[in-house]
Amino acid sequence: MDQRSPRKSAWRASLSEMIRTSVASTTFAVLLLISWTLGAAAAQVGSVTAVANQAQIDATAAVVGASIHMDDRLRTGPNGRLQVTFSDGSVLTLGENASVVVNRFVYNPEKSKGEVLLSASQGAIRFAGGKLKEMTDRKITVNTPSAALAVRGTEFWAGPIDGKYGVLLLKGHVGVSNRRGAVALSTPGTGTDLPLRHKKAVVR
Repeated sequence: MDQRSPRKSAWRASLSEMIRTSVASTTFAVLLLISWTLGAAAAQVGSVTAVANQAQIDATAAVVGASIHMDDRLRTGPNGRLQVTFSDGSVLTLGENASVVVNRFVYNPEKSKGEVLLSASQGAIRFAGGKLKEMTDRKITVNTPSAALAVRGTEFWAGPIDGKYGVLLLKGHVGVSNRRGAVALSTPGTGTDLPLRHKKAVVR
């Protein structure tokens, strides 16, 4: 018994060290994952390139050069204008009294993948696609009050006008759809008007 005790003690010490090492490694991995997740969420996806009159990013006054991140809410006041340029060169312009949330932006040229998800709940917007439109796997979605637009390498304007919600194609192709039907816009300068609705639809 006396001869085996030192071996047993050594074995227990070795096991305890292994457990401590395992716990430490697991803790480090969890902290690394949390750090990576927070870093990804806070990654800059664009910047403000033009401001006129009252405009905000969340509760902060917008200024040229300010960073734009996912989940930022962009807002303008009366006579306000705000222009944001994303990392791929896509440009989003807000007219007066507008509100847009940048829900998601992905630009990965190595994998030829790009995605934009915006929620435009108020006012008029203009969107011009940058290099993202060259990606093989791409998806551009804008939630609006009245319509769903399927955007393909496009520049378009959308917003309330004359008591309706209008969509005007400036370049490319846009498919406009809601519960009442669908319209394909493929000739620049053509558009469509829809009844104003308070519930969200989708612009794709």
